[in-house]
Amino acid sequence: MDINKVFLKIKELDHTNSKRETLREYCSNKFDEITKYLPRRILQSDGADILDSIFNGLQTSETNSNKAKIIDIVLTVMRKEATSLTHCGDVISRLCLELPKMPIADLIRWNNDSVQSIVNDNDVNVIWRDVLPECLYVISSESTVKHCGSDMSGIEYKAQCVHLLCMCQWKEHQLVPLTTMFKDIQLSRSDHKQVVNKICTYIMETPPESLPPLLHQLLKLCKLYNVEIVLAHLSQYFNLHLYSKLEPLPGDSESSTMEIDDIVQHSPAELSRCLSTCLYHISQGAADPELIRKHIKQWPKSQILRTPFLLDLALAVSDKGSEFKSVCLDVIKAAIEQRTLDDLKRQESSWVRSVLPPDINVASVLKVLTEESANHRELTVRGLINLAFTLLSVSRVKPVSHACWSHGKLILVRLCKSQPNTAQHILAQLADRLSADASQRQYSDCLYVLCKLTPVSVESCTQLSTILENCQPGVYYTHSAAVYAAVRPLITFSTRTRDTLVMVCRKGLYSRDSQHRCLSLVGFLTVLKHMKLSSTSLSSTQSSCSEQYSAHSYLTQITIELHATQQGSRVTSRVRNEAICLEVVSILRRCLVQDAVVKQLLYTELYDCAKEKPALQESILELLYEHVNKFLSDDGDALPFLWEKCVHSGPVTANLVEPIGRLIYGIAQFLLPMDDESDDILSSQSESEATHLRNKLIGIMDKLCDSEHLMHLDVDDHGVSDLTPESQAQRLKIQQTLQCYEALIAHRIIQWTPHTTYANSVYNFYKMYSQLLDNTKATPKGKKGKLNETGDAVKSQKSQKSQKEKGRGPIKLSNMAKDRAGPFKPLPCLWDLGLCHRILELLYNEEVTWSSLEQRNQIRSKREFHHFTLRCIQSVLNEKLDKSAVGTHVFRIATLLYKRCLCRFQDLCEFDDVTALSCLDVIKTCLNLVLSPQYSFKIESILSGITGDPDTTPSMNMSQILRNIHTALAQLEAESVAEDRDVLLKKHISLLLQIANMLFETPVSACQALNTVRAKLEDYVRTSKQDCIQLVTGLLTAAFREHRDAAFLDHVIFKLTRVLGKIDEEESSSTDENEDFPAIDSRTGHTVLTSVCLHLSSRFKCIEHLLIRSKDLSLAVNLATTSNQQRIGKELVDVYKLVVVQLCALSGWMSRICSLRCCVGAGSERVLASCTRFYTLLSILLKQLNSQTDLVPTLRLDRLFKLCGKKLSSVTDGLITYLEASQEHQKASKVLRDTKLIPRLVLEAEQFCKHAILLGNKVKVDFQQYLSLGTARDFRIKAPVLMEALNAGNDENRDPEIDQTTPTVLSPIESENEQESDEEDSRRKRKRVS
Repeated sequence: MDINKVFLKIKELDHTNSKRETLREYCSNKFDEITKYLPRRILQSDGADILDSIFNGLQTSETNSNKAKIIDIVLTVMRKEATSLTHCGDVISRLCLELPKMPIADLIRWNNDSVQSIVNDNDVNVIWRDVLPECLYVISSESTVKHCGSDMSGIEYKAQCVHLLCMCQWKEHQLVPLTTMFKDIQLSRSDHKQVVNKICTYIMETPPESLPPLLHQLLKLCKLYNVEIVLAHLSQYFNLHLYSKLEPLPGDSESSTMEIDDIVQHSPAELSRCLSTCLYHISQGAADPELIRKHIKQWPKSQILRTPFLLDLALAVSDKGSEFKSVCLDVIKAAIEQRTLDDLKRQESSWVRSVLPPDINVASVLKVLTEESANHRELTVRGLINLAFTLLSVSRVKPVSHACWSHGKLILVRLCKSQPNTAQHILAQLADRLSADASQRQYSDCLYVLCKLTPVSVESCTQLSTILENCQPGVYYTHSAAVYAAVRPLITFSTRTRDTLVMVCRKGLYSRDSQHRCLSLVGFLTVLKHMKLSSTSLSSTQSSCSEQYSAHSYLTQITIELHATQQGSRVTSRVRNEAICLEVVSILRRCLVQDAVVKQLLYTELYDCAKEKPALQESILELLYEHVNKFLSDDGDALPFLWEKCVHSGPVTANLVEPIGRLIYGIAQFLLPMDDESDDILSSQSESEATHLRNKLIGIMDKLCDSEHLMHLDVDDHGVSDLTPESQAQRLKIQQTLQCYEALIAHRIIQWTPHTTYANSVYNFYKMYSQLLDNTKATPKGKKGKLNETGDAVKSQKSQKSQKEKGRGPIKLSNMAKDRAGPFKPLPCLWDLGLCHRILELLYNEEVTWSSLEQRNQIRSKREFHHFTLRCIQSVLNEKLDKSAVGTHVFRIATLLYKRCLCRFQDLCEFDDVTALSCLDVIKTCLNLVLSPQYSFKIESILSGITGDPDTTPSMNMSQILRNIHTALAQLEAESVAEDRDVLLKKHISLLLQIANMLFETPVSACQALNTVRAKLEDYVRTSKQDCIQLVTGLLTAAFREHRDAAFLDHVIFKLTRVLGKIDEEESSSTDENEDFPAIDSRTGHTVLTSVCLHLSSRFKCIEHLLIRSKDLSLAVNLATTSNQQRIGKELVDVYKLVVVQLCALSGWMSRICSLRCCVGAGSERVLASCTRFYTLLSILLKQLNSQTDLVPTLRLDRLFKLCGKKLSSVTDGLITYLEASQEHQKASKVLRDTKLIPRLVLEAEQFCKHAILLGNKVKVDFQQYLSLGTARDFRIKAPVLMEALNAGNDENRDPEIDQTTPTVLSPIESENEQESDEEDSRRKRKRVS
């Protein structure tokens, strides 16, 4: 019979259930033919059906051997002959259904064959992927199996097979099938981890196109655990192939010489596609999101920034819900904050710098993530936006806030540039935050950065109009004004933004709220300031090219074409912009009828907005001229101002209607000299009307300058310190008059040229200002005379009269408000910083081109004018200043005063001590502003600009400034001053030391010159008899930055020990014969002790930071791959060694500080807090080492326990006893306040002992021998009190009249007779009681 007919017959019989018995007989009879031709027949398309029919025909128990033969044939054929995946799968699936029915011996044999085929890689169809799991499943259920002549359990056999497979070398094409196979095998935790580690070792050599399918199977394999191993190896894979340029170069190895081309064998596009697919598999595919979130949350913060893949994964997973968002983004934010803190601690301490290795650049990582987000199917875009706003939400009180804000802004800018479709979503979130709290300045700054760097993407978003429309002033308008200022880059070309802003501000001008009107005025001034106009007037250049002034975007990507025709001619962009500006100026006229706050804002900002727009000169001068005439009197009047129009006095209070001083100063700003064409916005001579208005305003200013008095001060009728409406009106008039004098001085300074003689005029204005201010402090003459004549009689008459009239008539507020007012205070100076710099140039600069030598020397000789000018400038600097003003004018003022005052300090002191003091005060304020982290200026630019040496390092420039300060201090120290000058000298020294402290606290990399100057200042503190102790803080900070503070700190503490004394020693009145630190005595020693505690606190913060990092590194060692474990382990050991060394040094200083006789209160609180913090750090260290016992032998903890054990414990116990003894006769509230930290200190000391004992028991070392329980407890026996009570008890026992019922205190030493008598007495007492 034909073989095909045999197999067709078998299939035919199998299809009919009633013929199954016939099928079995037929298969039994034809078995030899079946086995002979089955190898060829099984490869045909119906091979799976034929196999199923054959197995159905061999269902009796006697046919198992026959089935085994069939299975052997099928396995042999399928291993050798290549077939399609579908055919092979069908055949092997049917075969696997029979395997559980087969004998164990056969299963073991087939299992071994499958393992061998894996090892030999001779299975073309990879059928072991299905066969081996089925065999192991059945075998593992057996209690005993025989293998290689030995008996073992089925589970042991399965583990042996897994271990054997893990010991073999696998091929690349085997990885995915092997992972699938292990997924179907029930593995123990240890075997599962071994398998996962084995598979992950091949990830590094896997090509990008093969990695996603392998990852997919790995995620299924690690559905429950060990997925962190996969994530770690994936991170290393992409770090090596895609992000290798982000890795910091190691400083002590030669691996940095490796070429990137030797590592990267695939194109970035392939790797990027691979990364995107992997992210999709993990975030949207087989992985459990909860498990991924758990591992991301637990991932070490110090390592997550080194693995951009994990950052991408966290961003992708963060979009799965609010819980995922908070966890994943908080992890990234915490890592960035930790990385930024690392940089700050590196700047603060050299030993922290030595142990922290070079780390990855956060900005570079975020840049790569943002650029790669376009290739990740939008998996990470939303996460990046949310991350940016998470970074922007960092509290401003954190030292890392400015760095986090900067990173958040850069993320949003790059996203808007690379993916413009994200701008709408970004602005929508930004609008929500701005409407919720506009006082958070970082959001308005972010809006400005977006408008400046991505104007095209932002301008088309409707959310921008929503931000402007929802802007509300709140309590004060300045926060919301920053939002209007943020859109200024768009005003020049975006008609939509400009129209929206004008519309919103037009509505705001009609608001009832004054702050809302001020906000609207800021919006109009913003439009006026940032509209682009020609530098010349329109009429003189009517035929010029209009495209030069047409509105373009910052990136020149678009041009707004809104041109119209008018009488057949084209209306250019310049014409349109000028028309808009003129319309805004006409709108500003409405502000002149608003309240004084709005007017003051207009006068203050108008010149700054219009100074570069000469086309607006006529309109603005006309506006100012018409308005100022309303408040000027006629020519025949004695006073130039109509004060009744400027100040309104009502029955209850008085209000300022017109800030006339600001108005006069605003006019003076516009009236620049005609020959000064560089800054003059009114230099156009062709405008006759504008010139006419200018001359009229100059005439008004000259009239005011020629007036003898600006107001009549009559303190006889109304004082200026009362709360009556008349007094309030008088006070407002005086304040405005003083500002008018300041404005007239400014006018003369602005008009000052080499051909003018304004020195006497300026000085006369100052004298009038000073005289008026002095008159406000004088007592009314009439009242003073009456008091002198009648004495107490006047008081009695007044009191009688008041009593008689009490209850008669209405009560007037003027009578109630008498004698309840504060002193008169003038308003802050109205000068701007540009004028301040001009005045300082006149007074101190070596070359003043705009003044004659005679006039300059004449005004410089007036010491009082120096005092007045510097006082006014100081008041201007104390106002809130924007970054541009600080970066220009404040910086110039600091540079000028440094070169002309600080560098020539001796000459300035010889001229006038008060002037020198005021100059130092202004220099200190300027340096405080330009070095403040609020403005984020580059320190190297600031220091080089002040010293005028841009080619040197920041430390060299700082050493130059400090050298001049030391020279000034040495000069003051060498002078023998009179008693009246001694107070000024102390103030000079104090300000110089404050400036030096400010510079020392500025982090720069020290050089030899800076160390030399610091050593000189240390010597100055050691030898000076002046009050220079405040420099101790700055010196310790600067020395700590270079690890040179130990010696100086030892000397300071030794001096404190001499002057304050020790707790365990008797107080001595002997004088200190030590010549070092003469400024430190028993009075100032407590202040120095506070400074020392503050310095130790900064050391504690560094150690705490390193302990946090060490805890993070200990987690990283367990998760790191084999190649990274050695690096992380070495870093961990180095951190612990350094912490132990620093704690040993701190223990000595703490012992010496705790033994000092500190003042009870603030001083003792500092010492107790430092000691508590020290014990806390010790406990944290020992607690962490309890889980890292293998590191204990390498850290040499014996020395630390010797120093921090019994030695420190005895000192702290003495301190506690001393403090409690000092509180015997104090109030209970004061005792609680001064001793509230003692229980905490006792607790922390006990915790330290506890963790030391636990660690010693774990490492089998007796650390308890170094410890002491101490005597400081909440409840303890006080020996002196006990002895006193015992002695008192003895005296009572000797008294014959003693009451037998009173209890007695037994003496510790008694005779036998006394004891017997006491026993008898006690027996008698018991009888009476019974």
